[in-house]
Amino acid sequence: MRRRFRLPAAVALLLAGCVSVAAADGGSGGTGVVVHDGAVFTVVGERSDGWVVDTPCRTEIFLDEGDQFRSVDVVLDPGHGGPETGSVGANGLVERDVNLWVALLARAELEDLGYTVVLTREVDLHMGIVQRANVANALSPSAFVSIHHNGGAVRRSQKPGTETFHQYGSDESTRLAGLLFEEVQTALDVWDVRWVDTVHKGASSRIRSDGTDVYGVLRLTPDLPSAIIEAAYLSNAPEAELLADPEVLVAEAGAIARALDRFLTSADPGSGFNEAFVDAATTGTGTGWNCDDSAYGRWTSVATGYTEQEYADLVAMAAWVGRSPESLQRFGVYALDFFHALGGRVSLDPLPPEAIPVVSGISVPVDVTLPWSPADQVLLTRVADAYGLSPAEAQKVGAVLMVFLIGISG
Repeated sequence: MRRRFRLPAAVALLLAGCVSVAAADGGSGGTGVVVHDGAVFTVVGERSDGWVVDTPCRTEIFLDEGDQFRSVDVVLDPGHGGPETGSVGANGLVERDVNLWVALLARAELEDLGYTVVLTREVDLHMGIVQRANVANALSPSAFVSIHHNGGAVRRSQKPGTETFHQYGSDESTRLAGLLFEEVQTALDVWDVRWVDTVHKGASSRIRSDGTDVYGVLRLTPDLPSAIIEAAYLSNAPEAELLADPEVLVAEAGAIARALDRFLTSADPGSGFNEAFVDAATTGTGTGWNCDDSAYGRWTSVATGYTEQEYADLVAMAAWVGRSPESLQRFGVYALDFFHALGGRVSLDPLPPEAIPVVSGISVPVDVTLPWSPADQVLLTRVADAYGLSPAEAQKVGAVLMVFLIGISG
């Protein structure tokens, strides 16, 4: 006969998760972002030991280190990154890198003026447009600017073909784009090179036939004054050579900072405005597909103690279904989360002390240690918090539940 754990804790939790009708608590919500090692994470929830965050790839993980920002004056978005290179110059200069260099320089200029600034990325990494917008929205800045450098134009021009884009129908976004165009084109125009441009030189709205903005960073930040700057054409060899000069990047960054300062401190209107144009074609980049966030956060291991008999029962049940004791313990935590979700994730009454399993001490000498990824730590802590347990206790209750379920199924 297969032996089974003592069941009260598992059964009590299972029933509580399914039938409790208390009002949902919602947990401790989060605000702002956490910056760590150059990556920026939007805060989903705050804990005493860290944060539940969304990674640049939009995966929810637990993060226990970094600097939190709840709000800032300006968010700068260095466009592209990782496998999404953007334009590439004949000299090998890559847009994702130039965008970042300029953004870092512009941040320094703005900080010297007394503004608080966060970048959507401080290093080269893959990040979709949705998460870039999420970072901006999480910080509620007074201005959001996405920094890019262009490709494709061949028409000769006497002046830089600087383009900026603003949100359709937004006066403040339009003004921001006009100031960016005015300052950046003026700053670059001191260099005498063979410039190129298109009919969209200046400040424009690029929209779909239904009147919505084509660019996601504008469309997904409707409550923020947002703009895109395409300073110069990397696809044009003379301009690519110019952008390889640090002096030029400093000048461009200074112009972006001046435009933002004017936007935030004056009613200056800007210039270079064009009529909105309909063009729904996109490059297909910025989706975040195949985004790899395995390097974010830290794995942790949680040890749970069992009596020799409990461990023997766990091993036997795991063998019965062709699994390891560790995997059975993990799957039990997933099952607890499922049952809580099935009940609508309502608040649960605290368990009586006698229902909470013993997980450490001389009475439970056999440890089963389970590693948890940063993403799975979110689930483990969610289960532990919901049922009023420690992570180690949640692991053991999960194991109890699985042994119980396997037992009644057999």
